[in-house]
Formats: sequence, structure tokens, C-alpha cells
Amino acid sequence: MDTLLSMRIFSRVVEAGSFSAVAEHMECSKASISRAVSLLENHLRTRLLQRTTRRLSLTEPGQRYYTKCKQILAELDDAEAEAGGAGKRAQGTLRVHCSPDLGREQLTRSIVEYRRHYPHVKVHVKFLPGPAHLIEDGVDVSILSAPSLPDSGNVSRMVGQMERVLVAAPAYLAEHRIDSLGELDAHALAPIAMHSSSIEHRGELSIVKPAMREANGPFVINDVEATRFAALAGAGVAALPLHCVNEDLRTGLLVRLFAEHRLQSTRVFAVYASRLYVDAKIKTFVDFLASHFGAALQPRPEQAAEPAVACLLAQR
Repeated sequence: MDTLLSMRIFSRVVEAGSFSAVAEHMECSKASISRAVSLLENHLRTRLLQRTTRRLSLTEPGQRYYTKCKQILAELDDAEAEAGGAGKRAQGTLRVHCSPDLGREQLTRSIVEYRRHYPHVKVHVKFLPGPAHLIEDGVDVSILSAPSLPDSGNVSRMVGQMERVLVAAPAYLAEHRIDSLGELDAHALAPIAMHSSSIEHRGELSIVKPAMREANGPFVINDVEATRFAALAGAGVAALPLHCVNEDLRTGLLVRLFAEHRLQSTRVFAVYASRLYVDAKIKTFVDFLASHFGAALQPRPEQAAEPAVACLLAQR
């Protein structure tokens, strides 16, 4: 017996006062409606309706049961409407994990703008290192950076790309001559993923396989912001996202090195658990990131720093 269906039929019979009216509404036979109520009574081992040839009336247990049925069915209908609406209307709390090495300012601005479009969504963001365990950690969307698509059973969508540049403080370059890429290892504040060369060919940049340059200097860091601070303080050469240092380059606090060589760019991915029945708040958020966050990572034309400057090297 389908208990919920029987409860719904019983409630409709009480409200209509007739088996026939319910049968007509549900497009089935009067006998099947009567049988559903009888099965429910047998299941409960109590009579719910008094039946005569002229009318139906509730017994005392039937009245109590009908009151409870209405409450249960109303809550069920509300739950189904809310759950079904999750795939259509963006609402509720969105829990986001983000790698600390991403553009916090750009991401925060993107989230603020997202909430202007979707005010019924609350966004809780945690900046934590490493990938998130979506299910175990209760995370809806994890935003992380990687050279290529993350290998997992989750859904990954690229929402942006970060160009990295080699930078150092003018004071550091005044004391340390760096004539070639081969000398970077002793000056690097962190390992540097580089393309070994780049060639201008018919107006298009052809790039060969990447190579990793180790960091063998006296000061090695694994955090983007700390690496920037160290570079500004004249501690060494750093490979940093352009959006992080663009203002420093524009004002001359940092100098760009070896711009003719392309560093391996870093892709930004939004990772979520499943393609099936994606909650509207997740879908709209990932779509919004793809159209806004990636663009925010690129400097605007009026903010663009001067291109390649290893001029300090050439002057010595």
C-alpha cells in the first residue's frame, strides 16, 4: 500500500464528501477510491469513515487522523516545492572554499556583485589551502588554481586564468646581476614554472613545453601574498600573478624580468559535486564566476603596467 497516496485520497474524500467526486477528479473508478480508503483503515486497524447510502461522516479517530493528514501533506507539499525550486531559483546558503593564492580582492568583488543579482543567496566563504573535500567538508563550490584540470570525480569548470610574471625590487636588481634564466634558481623566492622559450611566429606566440625552475635561494616561500611582500622588501625574484603586482609594476616598486619568456599560466577552476540536478545557487554562481571573475583577473587597460622591463639589467 502506498501510505501517502492513501492519506491523500482519504483527505480528498473527506473534503469532497463523496467517493464519486474524488474518482472523477483523479480519473479513476469509484471502486478504486473506496478500496484505497478501506486498505488504509485495515492498515490502521480502525474505522475512519461511517458510510451510508446517503452520506459519509468521520468517526472520532477519523477526525483526529484527518487533522494529522492535512498537516503532514501540507508539510510534504512545502518540502517538495522547496526542493523542486532549488533547481530553478537561486536561494539558500552557498558554502564556498577558495585557495588563498587566488585574487581575494577580485573574488570578493565578484561575490558582492553576484549577490546584487541573487539577493536570496547567502554566501559563506572560507580561504583555506589545499583542495576541499566537498561532501565531507560541506562545501558547495571549491575555487582553486591549477595548471590543468583537477583529476577527481567532481565537476570542474575553468572560470579564469592567471598570467604570472617574474618580478623583483629595483634595489635587489641593483645588487644582484641576473643575465639569464639559468641564474634564477639562486634568486627565486619560490619554484617557478616556466615555458623554456617563446617564439613570435606570424603574429602568434608559439610556446613549447614548460620547465620547472627550482628555488634554491636563502629565502623560499609557499604563499603568494608573503612572496609579494618578500619581493617588495628586496628579498629575491618572484613569479606572481599579474593582477597581484600590476600596481607595483606601474608605480615602479617592482620590475618585470625576462618578459620575452612566458611563465606557465595558472587556470582557475570552480569544482562542484555533480552535474545531475545542480542546485540553482551553485549553477548561477559558477556561471557568474565564468563571466566575471576571469575578466576581473585581467588588468584593465588604464591599469596596465609597462611591459617588459629588465632595463635595469641592460644598464649595468
